[in-house]
Amino acid sequence: MVGLVATLALTGGAAAADGERESGGWSGGWPLELTGDEQLTARVARATDEVIRLRARTVRDADVDADGNGEFSPGDYFVFEDRLFRGGEQVGRDSVRCMVNHRSIFCDGTVIRGAGNIEVSGALLFEERGIHLAVTGGTGKYRDAAGTFTVKNAPGRSDRFIIRLVD
Repeated sequence: MVGLVATLALTGGAAAADGERESGGWSGGWPLELTGDEQLTARVARATDEVIRLRARTVRDADVDADGNGEFSPGDYFVFEDRLFRGGEQVGRDSVRCMVNHRSIFCDGTVIRGAGNIEVSGALLFEERGIHLAVTGGTGKYRDAAGTFTVKNAPGRSDRFIIRLVD
């Protein structure tokens, strides 16, 4: 399903039923590729910001055709879970739900780490390239968390998460 969302977000059209982009070579994780984000975040970063960089590997996903019409349409959604790694060692996991609207996909998720959870949320417009969500809170060490959650995808490689927590 995640690959389906990538194709919808990039083309506004239907995708292959097997959950991969029709152009092939990419499967799982978040759907889109970003460009130039590292330069942007470097310009707005403050010395007191905490930056967490992780790699994600999807371990399970599911599609839900809420209206039963057999098409990917508003109200349908997909869910997935990733294992999160830093330096080859698993340091957490995530759980994400994304619902299709008319011109966007709304996602909310939880990044689960030993020190607590980080909550993320936001809408992805079909015309936009990239995943940029807001950090909306959390638990434990992250109970007052705020900031940004960015996903970078490189075909054939695991997704990169950049979580920037601000004071």
